[in-house]
Amino acid sequence: MHQVILESFEEYIGGLLTTAEQREFDAHLEACAGCRQEVNSMMEVSSLFSSLRAPEPIAPPPEFCARVFAQVSQQEAASFWSLFSLDAAFGRRVVFASLLTLAVLGSFLVSRETAYSPGPSTPEAVMAEHATSRDTMLVTLTSYEP
Repeated sequence: MHQVILESFEEYIGGLLTTAEQREFDAHLEACAGCRQEVNSMMEVSSLFSSLRAPEPIAPPPEFCARVFAQVSQQEAASFWSLFSLDAAFGRRVVFASLLTLAVLGSFLVSRETAYSPGPSTPEAVMAEHATSRDTMLVTLTSYEP
């Protein structure tokens, strides 16, 4: 379709074109068979949509809105408190999954530990290992306070 038709097609269907725009639109449709065919097919589709409208608006009964609001308020109250009332089986599964995750992560960390080297653990053994002379070690041991 040409630009003239694309820009003003919706206004044409709604009857909102000014007389000058209407003349320009009709003149283009008379001259262009492709646009004329396209506009006719769109008008058919538009008329099909308008046939789907209900003859009169359908209003819900007055108590309908009150029932909907009551159900929504009940569900909101129930949904808030349902967070605190977990099923016992679900709680056991959550605890088990947490412990299993903790065990897996702990074993991973222990297996990846490379900086730890087993060695002397008492203060005396550590000082004896790093002492340069016997006098230094004796002075250190005498000044050591647990």
